[in-house]
Amino acid sequence: MATSSQSSVKPSSNEVKDYICNACEDQNNAETSADFYCKQCKRFYCGNCIDPHGKTLAKHTTFGRVEIDKWPVSKKVVDFLHTCDVHKEHKIDQFCNLHKQLCCPQCVSDQHRYVLFSCLVIITI
Repeated sequence: MATSSQSSVKPSSNEVKDYICNACEDQNNAETSADFYCKQCKRFYCGNCIDPHGKTLAKHTTFGRVEIDKWPVSKKVVDFLHTCDVHKEHKIDQFCNLHKQLCCPQCVSDQHRYVLFSCLVIITI
């Protein structure tokens, strides 16, 4: 997974915005949507920034949006997916076999404490 990948997530929203151009972000420009991903650089580029990148690093492999399945998942998106839907300040780290439900520590305390030893499995995410 690329360490420099970025995506914007509104704190109070379930909407995950698209990938952000790392070159624009480096220059403190407004968040510009990325249109390309460079496999060697592990960075995202908008249409304006991909041209200078391509001229200086012509042998790099880039993937446009038509090949988005070859882009890595953004760390922000992964963090969003690992966050408990009920307790936004907690990460999901357990699974209740009895209820077939992913749980954060607060969920365990609130809803699964009576069957704690028989139904919970700690998972690594």
